[in-house]
Amino acid sequence: MSGDSPRIEVKGGQQEIVILFDRNGPSEPDPTEFRYRLVGYDTEWQNTRFHTAHYSQLTPGSYRFEVQERKEGSDEWLSHAVTLSVGEKTEIYQTWYFYLALLLLAILLPAYLYRQRVQRMKGHIGIVLEERNRIARECHDTLMAGFAAISWQLEATAKLFHDSDLASTPAAKSCELARSMVSHCQAEARRIIWDLRDSDEMTNVLSQALARTLAANHLRESISTILDVEGDEPPLPPGCVHHLVCIGQEAITNAIRHAKPSNITVRLKYDEDALNLSILDDGRGFQAAGHSASRHGHFGIPVMEERTRKLGGTFRLQTTIGGGTEVNVWVPFNTMQLPINQEHHVIRWIGI
Repeated sequence: MSGDSPRIEVKGGQQEIVILFDRNGPSEPDPTEFRYRLVGYDTEWQNTRFHTAHYSQLTPGSYRFEVQERKEGSDEWLSHAVTLSVGEKTEIYQTWYFYLALLLLAILLPAYLYRQRVQRMKGHIGIVLEERNRIARECHDTLMAGFAAISWQLEATAKLFHDSDLASTPAAKSCELARSMVSHCQAEARRIIWDLRDSDEMTNVLSQALARTLAANHLRESISTILDVEGDEPPLPPGCVHHLVCIGQEAITNAIRHAKPSNITVRLKYDEDALNLSILDDGRGFQAAGHSASRHGHFGIPVMEERTRKLGGTFRLQTTIGGGTEVNVWVPFNTMQLPINQEHHVIRWIGI
C-alpha cells in the first residue's frame, strides 16, 4: 500500500469486505509482522502475518483503515501507518429523507382515505334522500288520495245512518270505528311523509317544534293553548324531537277531537338528567260507553306508548270523567345521546 490515502466505496449491506495489503518496495528476507485497524470499527490494533483483513456487515458511514509493519521479534514498528478511507454507500431506505417520506405518507394517506370515505357517504346519503323524497311523493299522490276517498265514502255512509235515525245501530258504530281508523291512518301517513321529506324545519330545540305544532292548531281561537317551559333547555337529537312532537300532536289531537276542552296546557320541564313533557286538558275525559267511545284514542295511545319506549322513557296517562286528561312522558337524557357543543339549532335529520 502507498501512503497517499486512497478512498474506496463499497455497497451498503455488503456481507463481507476483504482488504489486501503488502509492503511498499522489495520484499525483506526476514519475516514481517503487520498490524491493522479500521478506525470507527476496531477498538484495538489487530496483529497478523498475513496480508489480508476481513470485515463483515459494516454499518453505513466513513472509516479509515490503517496498517503498519515490523520485523518479527522487534518491539518497534518500523514504518509509518498507511491509511485507506473506506466509505459505505448508503441505501435509499437508510437515508433521512426516506423516513421523512414515510412520515408524510403515514399522515397524508389516512387523510386521503378519510376524504374518500366522506365523499362516498355523501353520495350514499344523497341517494337515500332522493329515494326518501320519491317515496314521500308516491305516498302523497296515491296513499293519501286513497285515504281521502275512503274517508269521503265513510262520511257519506255515516250521514245516511244519521238521517235515517240508525246512528245507534251496530252497523253505524262499525262505520264510526272505520272512520276513526282511517282518520288515524291519515294522520300517521302525514307524519311519515313529513318525516321522509328533507325539511329545513327540523330542529333540535323541542320547545320550538312544540310551539310550531300549537301554532298550526286550526282551533286555537276557540281553545286556549299554553306552552310552559321550565329549566335550562339543551339541544336534543332531532330524531328524539320528532318522536316527542308526534306524541304532543297526538295528545292534542285526541283532546280536541274527543274531550272538547276549553284549555290545553303543554308543560315542558327540564331536570338535570331528564325531561318531562305533559299535555293537560280540561275536557270531559274518557267515556266508558257511548258515541265517542269508538272514536277515542284506541290507536293513538299505543302509538304514543311505542314512541316513548323508543326513546327509553316512561309513558303515563291519567284521566277522569269530567276531570280532564293528562298525558305525561318522562325521558332520561342518557338514552337520547345528547349532541355536544351544538352551535346551530337548525340541523337536518335523515333518520339513518
